Amino acid sequence: MHPDSDGFFTRTAASAAGYTDAEFRRLVDAGEIRKIATGIYYPARGYDGLTPTAVHRLRAVAAVRGRTDHAVSHISAAVMHGLTMWNTELDRVHLTADRSTGGRKTSSVHVHTAALTTATVVEIDSLPVTSPARTVIDTARIVDMDHAVVIGDSALRKYAITTDELTEILEQSSRLHNIAAARRAVARMNGLSESAGETLSRLQMIDHDMPTPSLQYRVPGLNFRVDFFWPQFRIIGEFDGMAKYGGRAETLAREKEREDALRDEGYVVFRWTWKDLWSFHDVYMRFERAKARALTH
Repeated sequence: MHPDSDGFFTRTAASAAGYTDAEFRRLVDAGEIRKIATGIYYPARGYDGLTPTAVHRLRAVAAVRGRTDHAVSHISAAVMHGLTMWNTELDRVHLTADRSTGGRKTSSVHVHTAALTTATVVEIDSLPVTSPARTVIDTARIVDMDHAVVIGDSALRKYAITTDELTEILEQSSRLHNIAAARRAVARMNGLSESAGETLSRLQMIDHDMPTPSLQYRVPGLNFRVDFFWPQFRIIGEFDGMAKYGGRAETLAREKEREDALRDEGYVVFRWTWKDLWSFHDVYMRFERAKARALTH
């Protein structure tokens, strides 16, 4: 028995190849194949060790197979497009059916209903998937602000999506459930953020009423690109700088050289890491202290 073009084994194909139900069950019980969806299985040697997003992708492919007028959508489409995930719930596959009613939700698949057009559906490996822009809007309707903006920033960066494109999708989706949440999330998206941590930092800065920084600023003369820059204070903020260059010993040395060079040019530098995101008031106070130092120079 050989896997099909998607790498799956199916009960139907096994039966056609001469396998009895008992033989197929023995393959499952022996752990040689893993169940992906009803009647659809995957070789254990290829399945074991997959990341949660890779497993979700397999489940999305299995779920949309054989369904006409359906597309992989929402979080599942974000996975298919390779967008950044940050602790995103992946238990349920999301599909959208091209109709106005008849959606349903089970423990494993949520079928939404909405109009699908050639402009809002693309093909990935011959499977229908909502376009990156449509995916951003749909996802922002069902997850919280932080998760929505992380995914949105990733899509804007990867696919060079414009604000006009997102605005057009918002207008087309104006009657869909929770579209107001999507509008709020879109207003905070910025494709210049290069990681989930940078996105979450930016959202925390907004919540703490910090001045808006320039993102990915290239420092003249030094050819350094920094995460956040406040030109009015010559303050540079770096998120998780210790992870930028690889090995820890090398990282520490290179970061110190980099920071010394920036300070020699008159910049005030402060930094924070993942754990600081959950007590961001401390980061805010570091910024205030940096601002005070900058104003005395």
